[in-house]
Amino acid sequence: TMIIYHADDYGISINASKEILALVQQGKLSGISVIPNMSCFADCIDLLLPVMKEHPALTVALHLNFFEGHCCADPSQIPLLVDENGYFKCSWMHFFKSSYTSVRNELRKQLSTEIQAQIQKLYHAMPSNYVLCLDSHQHSHMIPVVWDALRDVVLWNHYPVQYIRISREPLAPYLSTPALYHTYPPVNLIKNVIIQFCTWYTKRHPIIPMKGNYYLWGLIMGGSMDADRINRLMDKFQKYGQDPDTLELLFHPGIILPEELSPEYNNPDFKAAETSPRRQKEYESLMKL
Repeated sequence: TMIIYHADDYGISINASKEILALVQQGKLSGISVIPNMSCFADCIDLLLPVMKEHPALTVALHLNFFEGHCCADPSQIPLLVDENGYFKCSWMHFFKSSYTSVRNELRKQLSTEIQAQIQKLYHAMPSNYVLCLDSHQHSHMIPVVWDALRDVVLWNHYPVQYIRISREPLAPYLSTPALYHTYPPVNLIKNVIIQFCTWYTKRHPIIPMKGNYYLWGLIMGGSMDADRINRLMDKFQKYGQDPDTLELLFHPGIILPEELSPEYNNPDFKAAETSPRRQKEYESLMKL
């Protein structure tokens, strides 16, 4: 099994990005995902580009974001996604429910507009040989209406795409370890079940061919990927099912400092998570692994 260690939320703040780059430079990460829509984006790219030259094997993905900060598209073109100031206003469940209501087609169109703008922003910042890799904040690209919008953009523009994260996390390794049951947040278990349903949809409507077996680890333990539980579960994840070709461990190791907070961090739940000491714990876990 090939094990990938990946960090999301590069570009969420300068400090968080510096912490993620420190892990890259220590050889602790195989890849990172870049949020394109925060005001610190340009400064974070300036920090990233020399590190990419030093670590040419580093995977750099676009971390599509529809929940936090200001949009990349013209706000007047995407009123279903943003408020009067251009800040994102929708929740994950709103997108999921809207996948099955009459607003779906218009939402899909507006999501396509924003996705195109976010892709172009990263493309313009990356070296000329960059090949697009895709995932998203809160795995929102797995939601059927968002997936369809992403497929529209990729196919219409003939973007070469190296990788799209399929957020498929098996339950079996968790269920086979009863001693850890009390350590899993119930909300993450619910999220896992919903995303498993979304995975079925993405398999029926592929954007690019999937190569080999792939599994993610970082949903149920999302925000709390500590070294102790990882070490206890690693063998079970590696032996799961058909012995997957690729196992991706997903971390959020970058913390936003209180002095970095501004009105663009407009979602209280995300702000609490991104300033949480648990992110420092994930940083320390990666250093140990």
